[in-house]
Amino acid sequence: MISRLRSCSALITIDVKHNLGISMAATTTATATTPPADQRNVEIKARIPGGAEDFARRLDIAKQLTGSPTGELIVQRDVFFNSPLGGRLKLRYLQPPARSELLYYNRPDVAGPKLSSFNKLEIDEPAVLEKILIQTNGIQGELAKTRHLFMHEQTRIHLDEVRDLGYFMEFEVCLRAEQTLEEGQAVAEQLAETFGIQKADLMSGSYFDALSSEK
Repeated sequence: MISRLRSCSALITIDVKHNLGISMAATTTATATTPPADQRNVEIKARIPGGAEDFARRLDIAKQLTGSPTGELIVQRDVFFNSPLGGRLKLRYLQPPARSELLYYNRPDVAGPKLSSFNKLEIDEPAVLEKILIQTNGIQGELAKTRHLFMHEQTRIHLDEVRDLGYFMEFEVCLRAEQTLEEGQAVAEQLAETFGIQKADLMSGSYFDALSSEK
């Protein structure tokens, strides 16, 4: 009976398409979409070498600069996967009601302000996606952190405590479509000066790179 129903369904579908003059080529053309442009930001990532005391001092600067008494506290767990064509691919677990995220990004491993191009997608079933990506791409490892997020004009200010690694801060200058890399770099460099970031503390790679190198 099931086989017969499936056959009837197929015949009905074909007959409807024939009568309406719909072709597969036309259907494909109608549903084609243009991929969105990459999002861009200019990033600075730096170590906070003075431990918890220096971390608290940078938190105070962020509160004064943004007028936010607390910022937003975000607990994250990032799982990194192989990315055969380059760049970095990670699944970010966030605590509900926030939705987890899949992120692909590409940026040079240089110290100081650098351009990052990225795309991200909100995920409702991160554990299922993690299983699929482990099976298809292979896993590199994971990293857990607690992030204090502050917004200053067009910049996300992150003060991060990374498990088994230490204290860090990061600026993400979210570029508008018409803005150049140089404009973003100028914003990031001004913030680095405001927070007293030293050149020796600038990071070229990611937290995950630093954690992997210590193991």
